[in-house]
Amino acid sequence: MAYIRTKKISGNKYAYLVEIISTDKGPRQKVKQYLGRVHDFEKNKEISEINQGNTNKEILLNLIIPELEARGFKEKKNNLVYKNFIFNSEKITLSKKSKNKTNKEAVIGSEEGYLSTFTFQRILNFQKGKDFNKDAHQLAKYFLEAGLQINQELFVKFYQKL
Repeated sequence: MAYIRTKKISGNKYAYLVEIISTDKGPRQKVKQYLGRVHDFEKNKEISEINQGNTNKEILLNLIIPELEARGFKEKKNNLVYKNFIFNSEKITLSKKSKNKTNKEAVIGSEEGYLSTFTFQRILNFQKGKDFNKDAHQLAKYFLEAGLQINQELFVKFYQKL
């Protein structure tokens, strides 16, 4: 079972994907992947209504875009941009332009989770198994870890399209 953990190093928060491994001395956390530095933005406005979509990608984008716009992102050339943060809606990636003009993975702290490329792709690439209850619980957990508020009707529609 893997989950997202944050560490505070030199006053900055960093997000990691960790997995719990059982050893003779007890459970240990093993870092599976570095996700990026966590940036916290205050919500400037509330999200009013979420549009429905026809595909899972559209549904996910209709959840992500209002969340980012509430934090100050503006549309610019098919991307959402805020300061040096860029959300590419075609690839569903969130990155930060660094000083040497390269794009680095970015993580934005949300109320209950983290908006990042990893969390978005994990939802988009989710595969249904044979156990409905386990799958639904896992997918709901992924939405929460991504910091996306999804209503029951939209969740059922998303799950049925898998």
